[in-house]
Amino acid sequence: MNFPFLKEETFGLRQQVTFVGNKCDIYLPADYFNRLKPEIATARELGTHIETIGLFWFNVDGKWYELQLPLIFQFQFTDVTKKSMKIKPEFPEILYEVYTLRKGDAFVYDILHRKDVDDFGKVFFNKLIGNGKVPVTIKYSDSLPLFLNAMVATGVTNLNLSSVSIETILAEVYRNKKNTREPFRKVYNGLNEHDYKMVRFTKLPELNSTFTSIMGEDVNNQLVSSVLRHRENLPELESPLETLVKY
Repeated sequence: MNFPFLKEETFGLRQQVTFVGNKCDIYLPADYFNRLKPEIATARELGTHIETIGLFWFNVDGKWYELQLPLIFQFQFTDVTKKSMKIKPEFPEILYEVYTLRKGDAFVYDILHRKDVDDFGKVFFNKLIGNGKVPVTIKYSDSLPLFLNAMVATGVTNLNLSSVSIETILAEVYRNKKNTREPFRKVYNGLNEHDYKMVRFTKLPELNSTFTSIMGEDVNNQLVSSVLRHRENLPELESPLETLVKY
């Protein structure tokens, strides 16, 4: 983090990155939080600190910066507000929880972060990818590099997964926001980087076919989806397992 408004300091056995500018506003997507079920949230309040994954935009003295650090860390804040807005014209308007840091507040409370497989498995993969919570401010073309960077940053480099497998996962969870039954890759043109909608893994079966739908996790919801698919005469995408059973 080579910014002139950040300074590394030592407090006993703890090393922190301190904000030394006038004012810093950190914009966290509101859906990072789940105060009723904090165990499934991507960010949570800890008194005067926020614990979050480092994927967000922040503003210092009217200038915007993006942080793509796929690790969990804490920062200190002085004030908080909520704001619905577009950070950039090409971004969709979403609700943010805006945390204000003043001079002397910790931008990173403790930089001595131990590599932990949970950072990748429980946080990045399960909460962000699995629940469709990657912020829409992340460009579609950055989805694969972000995934690979998260693996490297957390020390998870031996999943025995090919790049094709990872790309297949991402290709399925990123959907056309105007028609979630259609993968976003089919309408991506290199210019519409943020026109996607992510869906959680458990939502995918009902988007493909009646067969995969009734095999899904949420039986009641999947049955309703199957009935609606039939009534609306929506196309069926035949899965390899369905082909095997049928023939």
